[in-house]
Amino acid sequence: MKSKFPILESKRVILRQFVDSDLEHVFKGLSHPDIIKYYGISFDSMEATKEQMIWFANLEKNKNGIWWAVCSKDDGRFLGAGGLNDLSKENKKAEIGFWLLTENWEKDL
Repeated sequence: MKSKFPILESKRVILRQFVDSDLEHVFKGLSHPDIIKYYGISFDSMEATKEQMIWFANLEKNKNGIWWAVCSKDDGRFLGAGGLNDLSKENKKAEIGFWLLTENWEKDL
């Protein structure tokens, strides 16, 4: 039985599963020099960015972690992404990461 992807909510944001229409936003973020400066991954085409979307989906499926699209609760606008990588239940640890599109930097989200 497939588990339901968890949706997380706060007063201002919703963390939800990635959908195909997020591809353009993910490309915009992961091709921007200021965003990828410390991220370690970058893409130079929409086609290559599709691999990242597949990676996001497979993390949860393979139980290696989980990544969410971070969206505005007010209007559903894509803000960025965040999640867990290298999840180890036996060692009770994971790596956490996130990035926001630059137009959302220094804003009270």
